[in-house]
Amino acid sequence: MDDCVFCRKTATDILCENELAKAFYDGFPVNRGHVLIVTKKHVASYFDASSEEIQAICELIVKVKKLLDEKYQPDGYNIGVNVGKAAGQTVFHLHVHVIPRYVGDVKNPRGGVRKIKTSIEPYPAEEILGEKVYNKLVRDKIPELIREAGKEPIFRVADKHQYKRLLQQKMWEEIEEFIASGNKEELADILEVVKALAMQQGVSWRELVALTDEKAKQRGGFGEMIVLERVLDE
Repeated sequence: MDDCVFCRKTATDILCENELAKAFYDGFPVNRGHVLIVTKKHVASYFDASSEEIQAICELIVKVKKLLDEKYQPDGYNIGVNVGKAAGQTVFHLHVHVIPRYVGDVKNPRGGVRKIKTSIEPYPAEEILGEKVYNKLVRDKIPELIREAGKEPIFRVADKHQYKRLLQQKMWEEIEEFIASGNKEELADILEVVKALAMQQGVSWRELVALTDEKAKQRGGFGEMIVLERVLDE
């Protein structure tokens, strides 16, 4: 259909495909690597698709996972389909969401897709057991401070692979908190994460500051509040 955004996807948009289905990155991703898999034929919903089309989608889910594992190394996945307006479907061309999940991308991932609404029967969550779940990178002295407050922290030490992703997630968390509050303490938190990222990359703080100064010397800083609107050809 000419008016369907998924039907209009061109070859340059396609991540992978087979005879009956195609996959491409979501234009409004929930997480890094969020992919949509759709039927090539315009089919309104999952229940309107043929068994062959469903099989083609399933084959691409496996292929997409391999591609995302290589590029993003996620810690898990959510795979889901919205069917009908009441279920949140807004584009009425069958599409399956493949959403990579990362440790710390939400405070408490327990329940997964069940969190689309409150359960009719309460789902057993950690909070009910008197625990508050964070699953995120924290400053080194936080466990000690929690103990001093009379509580018991449950924590682990991330491996190098997880540490890199957790630092990146922490950077986004601190940036969002600064944007929301404008507090200089949040800027200090951002700076601490930058230091850790530099160390993780094998770059000393002195090297990073020197690089910052050199780039400012060559290209300027941001103090003059210049907004580039466009560039005209001669």
